[in-house]
Amino acid sequence: MPDTPTREDAIMRLAGMIKDIPVAMLTTTGMGRLRSRPMVTQHTAFDGELWFLTARAAGKTGEIRDRQFVHVTFVSPSDNRYVWASGTAAIVDDPATMKAVWHAGYLPWLPGGPDDPSLALIKVRVEEAEYWDNTAGRMVLLNSFVQPGDTFRDAVPGMGI
Repeated sequence: MPDTPTREDAIMRLAGMIKDIPVAMLTTTGMGRLRSRPMVTQHTAFDGELWFLTARAAGKTGEIRDRQFVHVTFVSPSDNRYVWASGTAAIVDDPATMKAVWHAGYLPWLPGGPDDPSLALIKVRVEEAEYWDNTAGRMVLLNSFVQPGDTFRDAVPGMGI
């Protein structure tokens, strides 16, 4: 991969790093504090957006509505995969996407299935990510997710909010 990867390169690299990690920690901000929660991960291919299912009434949905900036951490210690991604989250009502991302791993927490009206989707548009490169012994930044001209956010990726 080149020193400055294209958006497609960054997506492919992140997709490979998070593939088959069953749980991610989603961090939101609410009441002036950071709060992380385990989330079942998607089985669909990563294309620049991460998808999670949740109960519509869960606290994290209100936190995301109030403060869209989130952080997602993926860890697989058995093969030295350590990855984080930051981005902008939204609560989405889309029955087709709900069915596309649904898998049996959600059943213990969301027993009503993908047609349950109390469910909501969380979409995270990844802006930057970083992963542990075991061979180099360092973290590698992927900040090519946001292309010039994207207007979904005024802040510059990588800058403090």
